[in-house]
Amino acid sequence: MDDPRDLYRSKLTTSRELVASLPHGASVLLGTWSAQPHGFMHALTERLDGPDPLYVTSHIACGPGGFLDRPSVYCATGFFGAQERAARDGAGNVLYVPVQFTAAGEYTQVHPAPDYFVLRVTPMDEHGWFNASLNAGWEYRAALWLHANRPETRIVFEVCPHLPRVHGLPEHGSNEFPLEIADAVVEDSTPPFQLPTPDADDVARGIAAHVAALIEDRATLQLGFGTVPMMVGSHLRDRRDLGIHTELLCDAHVDLIEAGSVTNAHKGLYDGRSVAAFAAGTAKLWSWVADNPGFAMLPVEEINAAHVLARVRNLVSVNSAMTIDLAGQTCSHCLGPRTYSGLGGAFEFTYGAQLSPGGKGIVCLPSTTRLRDGRVISNVVARHPAGTRITVPEHCIDWVVTEHGAARLKFLATEQRAQALIAIAHPDFREAIEREARDGIDLEAVAGFPAPPASFFSTGIALGSQRE
Repeated sequence: MDDPRDLYRSKLTTSRELVASLPHGASVLLGTWSAQPHGFMHALTERLDGPDPLYVTSHIACGPGGFLDRPSVYCATGFFGAQERAARDGAGNVLYVPVQFTAAGEYTQVHPAPDYFVLRVTPMDEHGWFNASLNAGWEYRAALWLHANRPETRIVFEVCPHLPRVHGLPEHGSNEFPLEIADAVVEDSTPPFQLPTPDADDVARGIAAHVAALIEDRATLQLGFGTVPMMVGSHLRDRRDLGIHTELLCDAHVDLIEAGSVTNAHKGLYDGRSVAAFAAGTAKLWSWVADNPGFAMLPVEEINAAHVLARVRNLVSVNSAMTIDLAGQTCSHCLGPRTYSGLGGAFEFTYGAQLSPGGKGIVCLPSTTRLRDGRVISNVVARHPAGTRITVPEHCIDWVVTEHGAARLKFLATEQRAQALIAIAHPDFREAIEREARDGIDLEAVAGFPAPPASFFSTGIALGSQRE
């Protein structure tokens, strides 16, 4: 078959036919984010008679996950969303795999080969090439590796006409797949999911303002998930010569680019282009990245890895957390010992930004949370509950920001960290946190410590609001 269209037609089937052919006990690996195969997942939910059992590996970020309601479906995931949490609490059939984002592709290499790997791509061009579009992530290299090394895995492309073709870089595969690696092709016209910037309240705006004060001209930005990281951009439109090197590309980045604040001229790596591992936003974002030579979608190993981040100049990483204790241990993915989300790239960027010349790793969180029963609790705690799993350990923390100020914890003694964090906790809780902290931290030791010369803490002691 010389015409790629003929080969395409020979591989074309429907999601329902594909799902109907799944044998009992099949294992299926699904793409995530914009690579989530919505049509296939709908068909999987519709098949009420099985397969039984079915083993699924995926993060059901944005696709229909109704098939998780069946207790005969077992899911392993590195990131919990609402659907995984519901299935865990209901059927109890979801297992959490702690894994850094950069190691997700390796996960597919060390585990037995899946029977199927299903992921979304753009329509094929006239030369027989598909594009990975809004998501290179771990999926791009995993598909190529499985094709080359695990011929027993059937690779299925779900073609979506709404996905834009997005540039990559030639040295990393150009974000494109040849038709030859697909064992089957299905088509689905469900539009990509949208992720608008969340509405911000006064607390989020206060945090974003403190974060923005730490970002200077020529900084290279990574903005993570959450209201605060996504709205930091609105405070940076007067900055000049910013760069973008980020795991997630969102509308906030595009707003900064359109405001003229981003030139990517001083990053030191991938100069002249904004780069990301995946994109999530609105139609505005899809339109901006479409066939745009000023942007490149790269595999996550070329975005998040520590040795890569060490080559980026002035990298400022902004990520959200849920709680922090007075030692500086930060939790972003668990509520106590119970998994809430996943590691993602939070640790990779918080630590990796500190390897960047002039870089800063910023973790931000509101000082309090209102529970469903109306009670308000502090997110700055003297110590985490027993069993809490930590996202960023004390020795890897840098800057911490709440609506009450910013504190740099790096190179501070534990007693000084405690004082700095109490100073940016909510005023209503500071006294109680300090009282609880005295059981394990000698705060008076700091007061009795002889005043050091200005150079003693050359990185700067905490910057934060004074106690009201």
